Amino acid sequence: MKSLLQQIHNFFDIRDGEESISLMMQLYIFLIICALLIVKPTVNALFLYQLGAENLSVAFIIIAVTAVVVSFLYNKSLERFPLRYIIRSTLGLFSLGFIIMGFIVAFNWVTPFFAYLFYTMVAMFALLATSQFWVMANVVFNVREAKRLFGFIGAGGIAGGIIGGYLTSVLVGFLGNGVLMMIAGLLIALSTIVFQRIWKTRVQTLSKFKRKERATVSSESSIKLIYQSKHLTYLAAVIGLGVLVAKLVDYQFSYIAAAQITDPKELASFFGFWFSTFNIVSLLIQLFLTNKILENTDISVSLIALPAGIVLLCVGLLFFPELWIVIIIKGLDGSLKQSLHKSAVELLSLPIPPHIKNKTKTFIDVVVDSLATGIAGFLLIFVIKGLELSDTYITGITIAVVLLWIFVAFKVRDAYLGTFKESIMIRENLGSSKKSSARIRQNMKIIFESGSEKDILEMLKRLPEVAHKSIKKDVLNLLDHPSNKVKAAVIDNLNYITKEPQIKVQDFIYLKDDDLIVSTMRYLLSQDKVSHQFFEQYLNYDEEFISTAALLCLARESEDNPTLASKYNLHLRIQLFIDELENRESDLSISEIARVIETLGYIKRTRFHSIIERYLTHPNPILKNAALLAAGETAREKFLPVLYEELEHIAYRENCIKAISSFGNAIIPTLYKRYLDKNLSHQQRSQIPVIVSKIHSEKAYRTLFKMSQRGNFKIRTKAAGLLYSWRREGVDYTINQRTLHIMVYNECKLYRALLGCYFSMRIIERSKLQPEKVISLAEKTERSHLIQQLKACLELNLKRVFHLLALYYNPDDVFVAYKGLLSETKESQLQAMEYLDGLLGRNLKTQLLPLLETGFSSPQQEMSDYHKHIALFNQEDCLKTLLYIEDQTTQLKTIALLKLIEEDYSYQLLIEASDMTSHKINEAALEALKFKNNQQKSA
Repeated sequence: MKSLLQQIHNFFDIRDGEESISLMMQLYIFLIICALLIVKPTVNALFLYQLGAENLSVAFIIIAVTAVVVSFLYNKSLERFPLRYIIRSTLGLFSLGFIIMGFIVAFNWVTPFFAYLFYTMVAMFALLATSQFWVMANVVFNVREAKRLFGFIGAGGIAGGIIGGYLTSVLVGFLGNGVLMMIAGLLIALSTIVFQRIWKTRVQTLSKFKRKERATVSSESSIKLIYQSKHLTYLAAVIGLGVLVAKLVDYQFSYIAAAQITDPKELASFFGFWFSTFNIVSLLIQLFLTNKILENTDISVSLIALPAGIVLLCVGLLFFPELWIVIIIKGLDGSLKQSLHKSAVELLSLPIPPHIKNKTKTFIDVVVDSLATGIAGFLLIFVIKGLELSDTYITGITIAVVLLWIFVAFKVRDAYLGTFKESIMIRENLGSSKKSSARIRQNMKIIFESGSEKDILEMLKRLPEVAHKSIKKDVLNLLDHPSNKVKAAVIDNLNYITKEPQIKVQDFIYLKDDDLIVSTMRYLLSQDKVSHQFFEQYLNYDEEFISTAALLCLARESEDNPTLASKYNLHLRIQLFIDELENRESDLSISEIARVIETLGYIKRTRFHSIIERYLTHPNPILKNAALLAAGETAREKFLPVLYEELEHIAYRENCIKAISSFGNAIIPTLYKRYLDKNLSHQQRSQIPVIVSKIHSEKAYRTLFKMSQRGNFKIRTKAAGLLYSWRREGVDYTINQRTLHIMVYNECKLYRALLGCYFSMRIIERSKLQPEKVISLAEKTERSHLIQQLKACLELNLKRVFHLLALYYNPDDVFVAYKGLLSETKESQLQAMEYLDGLLGRNLKTQLLPLLETGFSSPQQEMSDYHKHIALFNQEDCLKTLLYIEDQTTQLKTIALLKLIEEDYSYQLLIEASDMTSHKINEAALEALKFKNNQQKSA
């Protein structure tokens, strides 16, 4: 028996503690639908007997008008009374109403007025009671629980439909229609008791804040809320179009049935049989297909399955107008609508904030449903009957409406994901994910006018992406800014906003600011309208701080332009400066000497290399940095050892990175080879991805891919982060889906192993199975350190996964999902996973989401529950796994723990570690073995 229950748990993915509430919710909807399927065929038969199928269109319009009135009163009640009171009162009124209806029918007091009244009451019950149930379900369950359990719970409603329909079919001949209606009223009274129990055991146990958050109702008008939300608008359209199609199908089904069966009891039995049969099919779909389809496909697939099937069958009906096709169409509508389609539609409302959902859901379910019913009535009265058109036109109209339904289903999917995204952004205060260029330019104007130097410089960095003539004046005004840094930044970006030479720029060469002078010279040299003589006067200027800046700019611009170099006698000028540098170095300022040294890097003549080499060991950091940049520009292999070595020092690191990246694509294989060298220092290895990212080529992009999959976790994450930065900057290089799948699969495999080790070590840490064993404080401390390291590794692993996802999907969307997962708010985490569920392809989400759900489980979750999702290890296997994970920090912390534990396997693992290729790991393992041997001798 226990095994059977466990299989049921696993099949429906019911977690521990969810059985009771799931079964109560299932019983609740079972009673509602069972009652509905008793009264609906009974009332349908009475209506057709009293008034005929031709008056169904009138009933549709009456239902629409009634629904508007009922919805108005219902919304007013929601604003005044608690949701719990409203639901309980609604169920009580319908229970009493159906019992009274039963007496009227039993005593044969039915008139045309009562036929319309009963038909309308049943329609209102079907709309209100089921809508309230799903509102209640959204209060009881969070997003991820609902995704797993709605299919199982919804099966209760379908089972209720089967039982109710067959009871009607079997018992109507013995008990009569009146008694059946009274039984339905009693079932509804019983559902009120179940509702009270659910509220008490699940909702009332929530914190006051959570209960208020989930059960509160907005004071805004439902129509206004729907109008303001694209998501709600499309949701209402999906429901409305679905109802309109259902009514047109229902009309054809009822019309044909009434034409062939004249006895009301036989007609009620016929409807009961078919409604129950449709519900059996629906139940099978709900139990065995719905969850699988929802979990493994996009939500739009679930939404269009029903309309796609109807449109195909309707096309067939145009060519083969047979009764059996109409029955199949009705069967498809009756089975899919209450199973797959219903679950998908209910999922669409999950991301909507509770106070809006509680106000608008019933309005949509009642008013939109009824208005669609009214539109169907008008179509039947004025288009079909008024114009005396054949039934073929109904089929044609149905096809047109279904095509519109499919279109809206695709639109609502985008709105659905957008609502999740917006909800996460609001809760996590992420702001707008993407501001328009016009908005950015408006902000630029404000900051350029009154912002700080730092803010202005940040905005000038964004100028290339949003440059426009509307901000030309504001940018040019910054040329009068008191900060030389701002002036230099403006000059570097002038060509983005105007091609006209700015005369005032040339005055900046007289300001003794190195960066400003170089920016000014570079700008002047780039202007075609600057005459040869005009620039040459700067090269010949008596002040070295001007002439050296002009020389450096000329060397840069003429590196691949021999004509320009010849035009200004570049090599002769450099030789003169070199002679001057050799003879009177003390007379030149540090910045002037630095510019001369940097200039030598652009001259491809080896006779200047000795000067660069000399300054590579100079004690002055300014001159040494200039020599490092020059060494990089030469792209000579002999300078690489020095450049690699100086990466260790923070004062020279930035220029070393720039220098090595100057070697271009040719250096990438060498860099990757060094990256894989396990004996390379951490500082050097950690800078290699940065160097590669500066090269900006497809080869560099592919190499960063490989680096993100190898080596120390922090450095791998850094490489993935650089790829992410490229993506956000709009780099054209892309990743194909297959490559992405492989990379994410590898990361997920690693994440699963780390997660298993993390939970295993936590269990071992808390274990009290061996109270007689004394564990030293040192061992406890090292185990705790290792657990913290594993937690850090999991965070880095997750970050890499999202950086990789951003290479294929919109980086803004991925960023929002990642921030949602990192949130301390459980609701944001759940919505982020649901957002990812809709965003990712099937293969990716089946790999990633189960791990995320396990990794972000509540700390209070039972440890045994992790067995369902990940493999746990004993301590030996856990430490062996960690020892071979390609992360040196984790390996060292594992060795530190092995050093202290007494089990025999620790010796073998340390011996294995001492044979690894990394010297640092070797030394740590040998030291640990020596320690253990000494401990054993002393014992």
